[in-house]
Amino acid sequence: MCVKKHQIAIVFTAGMLAGCSGLSQIQGPVTQLDQGVHSTSTNEMTFLKAVETAECNNQFYSATHDWAVGKKGANFDITGSCNPSVLTDQEIQIRQQLMDALTLYADKMLALTSSDDDKTLDANSQQLAGNLNSFAKQQGFSSLSMASDVEAAIINLSEMVLDQKRFADIQAAASSMQPSLKTIIDVLKTENTNFALGLASNLDQTEVDLRDIVINTRKQRGAMSFFDVVEARQTMQTLNPLGASPLAAPSSSAHDPSKVAEQLNASLDAILAANQAIASGNAGGAMTAVNDLVTRAKAAQSDASTLSK
Repeated sequence: MCVKKHQIAIVFTAGMLAGCSGLSQIQGPVTQLDQGVHSTSTNEMTFLKAVETAECNNQFYSATHDWAVGKKGANFDITGSCNPSVLTDQEIQIRQQLMDALTLYADKMLALTSSDDDKTLDANSQQLAGNLNSFAKQQGFSSLSMASDVEAAIINLSEMVLDQKRFADIQAAASSMQPSLKTIIDVLKTENTNFALGLASNLDQTEVDLRDIVINTRKQRGAMSFFDVVEARQTMQTLNPLGASPLAAPSSSAHDPSKVAEQLNASLDAILAANQAIASGNAGGAMTAVNDLVTRAKAAQSDASTLSK
């Protein structure tokens, strides 16, 4: 027998072999799931920091524009000090906790596929799961839409990580946690789309303001206004942390805010698809789904590298 008598055997239902052969069959997909979830988490947090940066840049340019055109009461802060309102550091931390719940779940699934007697995660992960559980029970996610559903999902996932809910079957674990994963992912996707729309709206308004300024300076500077146009374009680039680095790029650029959000959301959807495939018990289908997740996470990662510059 491939497990010791005192070891808890992992039982696989339809589509997966029992014992060690089934374990090795599903271990690959679960390993890929863990990798894809961690990569998606990193990409998501990079995007959210870029949204915060974009808001700060917009505050600076908007205030400076109003002062430059003589708007009553307008002033500017040459230090560039910013007080974000759309997405504060605290609100980013709350969303980090959502991603922590997803990554802890993936780590726990990987631990369940191991041949070790002890399926618990390390002390740091256990502590993080405990903190998430407490924060959710204290209604710490009340600022989010569907807050009560999110808190229930966090509690469900964290209790699995803490072994307060035990699973001897990988498929059963994946199936049981799927609704909780979906709740968290749906909230993140909605926010990603809304943040991208808000960023695009700010860009549109700034573009209008800059065009007006450049048109007016052309009357005074003539051909020298060429340099004003170039500088205005560079201003647009700094306003948009998601923007492509060239001065000019195709309109289909993947660094457009909406396209960046679409890629992130596709990665989040792929997490759900991969987990559902694992729950179905079809090892081949699970591997296909997790490979899709990893591919999408890598595609989104190329945008993340741009955002972090």
